[in-house]
Amino acid sequence: MNTAEMTASSMADELQPFADIKNPKLLKALASLSITTPTPVQRESIPKILTGGDFIVEAQTGSGKTLAFTLPILSKLLDAMPYQGNFALIVTPTRELAMQVASVVADVLPEVEPACIIGGEKQERQIRALRKDPRVVVGTPGRLLDLINQRELVLRKCQMFVLDEADEMLSMGFIDEIREILSKLPKQRQGLFFSATMTPRVLGLANSFLSRPTRIELAREEETSALIEHIYCRVDAGLTSKAQALAAFLASRKPKSAIVFCNTKSDTELVEIMLRKRNIESRRINSDLSQKERERTMAAFRSGELPLLIATDVAARGIDVSDIELVVNYSLHDTPETYVHRTGRTGRAGKSGTALTIIAPQEFPLFWQLSRKLPVTLTEVPVPA
Repeated sequence: MNTAEMTASSMADELQPFADIKNPKLLKALASLSITTPTPVQRESIPKILTGGDFIVEAQTGSGKTLAFTLPILSKLLDAMPYQGNFALIVTPTRELAMQVASVVADVLPEVEPACIIGGEKQERQIRALRKDPRVVVGTPGRLLDLINQRELVLRKCQMFVLDEADEMLSMGFIDEIREILSKLPKQRQGLFFSATMTPRVLGLANSFLSRPTRIELAREEETSALIEHIYCRVDAGLTSKAQALAAFLASRKPKSAIVFCNTKSDTELVEIMLRKRNIESRRINSDLSQKERERTMAAFRSGELPLLIATDVAARGIDVSDIELVVNYSLHDTPETYVHRTGRTGRAGKSGTALTIIAPQEFPLFWQLSRKLPVTLTEVPVPA
């Protein structure tokens, strides 16, 4: 056994849970990133994806699914080296999530420069990225379709494709773009659908473009839910009642990092204004902001410089911060899946967190119906003095 083989063997022993990943480059990258134990979705998905075939994977937000598909992609790409053209296409619903996935690819295999194809950026720069290294392409539906139609992104050699956050993709109205993009793929390729929830629409789309897919379902981790304190408070119908309650909770609990979820862009602006009037530092993030503004805000939030982020559900996709102490449902959404998505931002990596829902009188019937469908128990608390 030569030195390289011995090194690979020792790394494989050290990272035994990732034993299906054989390439020493990937093993070294996992070790350098301090990734030593796979999450349940990684443990269930990686070995199966490596064997080939199409898969539908249901896993909750924050479960580590990005590595569950990027590791098999990069492992197969290394086996196929040298490779010319597009090897893998990863489609995400938002720019932030696309950037996050591209960052993971670059961290795990620096010799691959993933082309991040998203709106809000100059096409010329993205075209140059595609021409330089088209092997792994990550992007959002609209811009991807633009460059496909311009023949800058050619998919005829694509070996693998991933539809990430498929449920969110369809809820955002991307069904036509997704169908058109997937129709451009060659017949012989491996397809992966990842989704937090498997709605009939997601399954219908998957069955249209996947060949006898195997379904992998991950149970929601009870231990993670147990780390989250789910509470709610009632306020009166006054225009500023919710803002006052939010300010009171922030002053009482003093979270180092918090996200406030709103249903609309106008709500994020209103909440930001009302909190600033109370001298509470916060910034909003929504689709009206430029890409650079969103990136600056997210960088400040991740670094801890910005303690409070106000976001819509669309803008919050791709936010992966492990130390969020408080999640606030400022506006109530009508689906239990959205509640789980939002509150799953806290209570991660073995840390505790709080999920607060603020209920106005007109929302209480909806809240009551919603709470009966949730897998957690919500406790009513008073607004702090």
